[in-house]
Amino acid sequence: FASSGEGLTFGGQSFFVSFFAMANPNAGKRKATAFDTLPPICGGAFVTSVVMYPADVVRAICMSNPGTGAGAALKGFVEAHGLMGFVKQGLVAEVTRASISRAIKFFMQPVVHKAIYGKPETQGSPVSKGLAGAIGTVPEVIAISPLENIKLAAQLDKEGRFKGSADITKHILKTRGVGGLMIGYSGMQVRQCLWTGGFFLTLDFYKQKLKSVTSNQLAQDVLSGFAAGATGTAINCWTDVCRSLVQKKALADTFDPAIPRPSALEPLNPGPFFGEAAQIMKTKGITGLYAGVGPKMVHLGGSGAILAVLMPRFKTMWFDMMGVY
Repeated sequence: FASSGEGLTFGGQSFFVSFFAMANPNAGKRKATAFDTLPPICGGAFVTSVVMYPADVVRAICMSNPGTGAGAALKGFVEAHGLMGFVKQGLVAEVTRASISRAIKFFMQPVVHKAIYGKPETQGSPVSKGLAGAIGTVPEVIAISPLENIKLAAQLDKEGRFKGSADITKHILKTRGVGGLMIGYSGMQVRQCLWTGGFFLTLDFYKQKLKSVTSNQLAQDVLSGFAAGATGTAINCWTDVCRSLVQKKALADTFDPAIPRPSALEPLNPGPFFGEAAQIMKTKGITGLYAGVGPKMVHLGGSGAILAVLMPRFKTMWFDMMGVY
């Protein structure tokens, strides 16, 4: 040790500087803002969307055709479009839609929580986290509705009438106007509220329970993410069946010039959505409302698992790289 103007030194370094650096690992770093979380959130959302796209194709077919099994849906899709169909039939629209959806979802949930409760979501209760997540889906659904319709039209296009997403967009705008891009909005809003609320409501609960099962952090994240995603699916599956059928019919109507163009506000009307739910319940019971629940559990349970693993790790890596905390 030696004495200097800055205090005790050891090996040429100030003892006090080294001490305080160890005591405060965030020294010299900038406190992160909500927008600092966007790059890692977008990265995690994009990876998840690409990995889970094949499961989403099967889910969409099963839910738009109640009674169709996952195997039959996959076989029919491959026979109609070949394996390259997974690339050509709505891949760009779905990856874009799902990436935007998940990015907005994970960005808005802590922002809404802070605005409502005045504290970070990390300090919130399961109920406050779930409610913040549900409310935060409003801008999400507004943003993804056009892409949802483009994707569904592409996945259900067995006749090959469309050449791509741009062709589908032109057709919808020509036959239904700008409002046509929001077909099924009411059903999608209910769907996203229920899944997102259920996911954030139960994620920490499952993580806590899994600590007694395994000490492996990665395993805890994978299992809790899948369980929370599956729980959200159990809550919202019926909404996806109903809105898929409503959207499928509305898109089919665009090919019949005899059917008059509906009001631009029609997508905001929840009547057709709940009417479809009542009709399915009457004719097919609860099993009809939960058509395709298996593929949907795989799709959203798997998505939840990937998101639970990637989001915190991408965030840590990005913050370390950018010097924020």
